[in-house]
Amino acid sequence: MFDNDDKYIVPSVKQAVEILHLLSRTQHQNKKFGEIMDILNIPRTTTMRLLRTLISYGLVYYDERSQTYSLGPYLVILGARATEFLDYLGIVRKHLSQIQQVTGLTSVAAQRIRRDRLTYLVKEESRNFVHVTVSLGQQFPIDRGSFGKVFCAYLEDEELKEVASSRYNEPFIAELKEIRKLGYATSKGEQVDGISGVAAPIFGPDGQVFLAISCIGVMEQLPSSKMIEYGELLRDKGIRITQEIGGVVPKYVNS
Repeated sequence: MFDNDDKYIVPSVKQAVEILHLLSRTQHQNKKFGEIMDILNIPRTTTMRLLRTLISYGLVYYDERSQTYSLGPYLVILGARATEFLDYLGIVRKHLSQIQQVTGLTSVAAQRIRRDRLTYLVKEESRNFVHVTVSLGQQFPIDRGSFGKVFCAYLEDEELKEVASSRYNEPFIAELKEIRKLGYATSKGEQVDGISGVAAPIFGPDGQVFLAISCIGVMEQLPSSKMIEYGELLRDKGIRITQEIGGVVPKYVNS
């Protein structure tokens, strides 16, 4: 699924997707032509043709007054249709809501979208005055935070070396082994300073990590005792969700 081989990739399609990815990020949601061209390093003529094509299909919107580009209205329809087809999201959302109610923390699910990248897929935000907010579609490295470590913990060694080369050392490998033993991962300030998280895996039909669920909050909200309590909660929820979506829990995972 995450083959590195670029020989099957169509350059123009790849560039169009990169434009959509760029505009999906909160800090880049409204961009001028020159900014898109410079950030993505796409030639001027190519950028213009791609943007005009995306606009014609409603995938990108151009505001003449501000002369900026943003995601187009047809993506709302595509997103709604995708949600209808992805039945498992309803199951995940139900359990995230329960996790949020128990912990009082923002609860989220992340999915692997590239070999070395994850993205937030579903969220149930905390109702507390002080809480962490996340943006759906936001991407981050696979080797960072409790989410990333959950995915890394179940990778084959060869793939782990490739996607987490900057962290591939004995302490990190020992931590991943402990994560497999416990069934959940924790992090303190690894991805964002002052933010802690606890995460657990959801397995697909092939027994590989399909999603990771997590609750995140400021460090004061997640002392060590709570990390253990919430880690066990998430581990059990992960196993339950795995069963409900037809996944297979590996025999070595605690239940």
